[in-house]
Amino acid sequence: MSMRPWWSVLVAGILAVAAGLTALFLADRGLSGESLRVGGVPVEIVRGPAVAGASGGRPAVVVVHGYAGSGRLMRPFADTLARRGYVVLLPDLAGHGANTRRLDVPSAIDPEIAAVVAHARELPDVDPDRVTLLGHSMGAGAVVRAGAADPRIAATVAISLPGSGGAPGPRRLLLIVGALEPAGFRAAGEQTAREPASGDRPVGDRRLVSVPFVEHISVLYAPRTHREAAAWLDAAVGNTATGSGTVPLRRIAAGALTLLGALLLLTAALGRPSHRLTPPPHDAVSGPAGLDRAAALRRPAGWIAVGGAGLLGLAGGGIGAVAVPSPVTGYLIGYFAAVGGVLAIAAAALTGARRPSRRLSSYRPPLPRWTAVVASAGGGAAVVVPVQLGLTLMVPHGDRWWLVGALALATAALLAGARALAGPVWDLAVLAAIAMPLAAAAVIGLAPGFLLLIAPLVALLFVLYALLAAVARRGGATWWSPIAAGAVMIAWPVAVALPVSVG
Repeated sequence: MSMRPWWSVLVAGILAVAAGLTALFLADRGLSGESLRVGGVPVEIVRGPAVAGASGGRPAVVVVHGYAGSGRLMRPFADTLARRGYVVLLPDLAGHGANTRRLDVPSAIDPEIAAVVAHARELPDVDPDRVTLLGHSMGAGAVVRAGAADPRIAATVAISLPGSGGAPGPRRLLLIVGALEPAGFRAAGEQTAREPASGDRPVGDRRLVSVPFVEHISVLYAPRTHREAAAWLDAAVGNTATGSGTVPLRRIAAGALTLLGALLLLTAALGRPSHRLTPPPHDAVSGPAGLDRAAALRRPAGWIAVGGAGLLGLAGGGIGAVAVPSPVTGYLIGYFAAVGGVLAIAAAALTGARRPSRRLSSYRPPLPRWTAVVASAGGGAAVVVPVQLGLTLMVPHGDRWWLVGALALATAALLAGARALAGPVWDLAVLAAIAMPLAAAAVIGLAPGFLLLIAPLVALLFVLYALLAAVARRGGATWWSPIAAGAVMIAWPVAVALPVSVG
């Protein structure tokens, strides 16, 4: 990287981080929050300023996250509803976020939700008869059960309900589904919306809304989702305050801008201009000296090794899912470690040794070897800090501390194995190829199906690693520096977000 582009990247990174942090600060303007525990459940309570048209105790809404979510992930609903006069309670349920309890079955979160609802009714500024519920995915099923069990719940909003289960639902139920979600979510919403009125439930107290152009995660941040939810709850509790509209994307956009700036700063650190007179030899930046990686994938045996690695990875994933107290994280640990090991063995067998040249033996990389440590810390921080500030909880709690380390080591084995077999650039093709058996196994039930829902996130993290690796190679960083950074930036968000359950 020449001097002028390097300075441009550095300045752009600083400006983007500053703008993102400023936007995150402004997103909290006018809102107050407090963190406490209710029966052992971590809860954040968000309040907005007094709004015109409000009288008496405020309405309240308990906002319940889905599988692999957290209260912080649902914070945009607090931004919308707190400004309309609601007291918003955001719990971290068993196995998620800061809650160190393990999740054995989905219904284990029901007593936690009931405790948070009871606490909401006891708040001095809340009208106990105007407490409502909103939930997403697993949380949608939970709030439907909670609303049905507690007739005092004024209204319920279920986003991406995974299934009705045939049980009677709550009164005043709004069902929201993303138009791009798997068909099962829409079918569950339609089935629940068609249930006949009975008892004190009048006709018309259920509605199904399909939000266009969004899937299972982005439905949470669609402006229409927030407008429909706010209007439904307002009508149920008689809230006439309008607040300042819906702002679901403000916090996400600020976090994304901070993430971009952090990645630009890391890029500038690893790709700083060097003053060498000649470019480094290929092996100095692609892997240990003496191996000819370029030839490995030119032979059918190379791709046979890749396919075999994927198949053996399925066995490793199955073992990891059973042995680790977080089935999805455990599956990824076992799969990545097994595939990385097989690729490393294949590299040793298929790449031919050759004698290092004098040019190689006399070469010194422009970046010292300790950049691997710096890259690892910087890569983790570049992703984890912006995600923590703008999206969801990234601080490990309980068993997640060692799960992050275990998944990082397995991811490093995978990235190093691919680089050892294929070298730079082609290692991306290897990583894409070994993902195919994993996706197929999730579709047919041999691997956790939730892997399909987080596949876009994992793919994005691998793309970020690929871009970082390309910059590091051009800057002359040691070959393991991007692997160290990639292992942390991929493993940390995944291991922290996925829940811990009873083994």
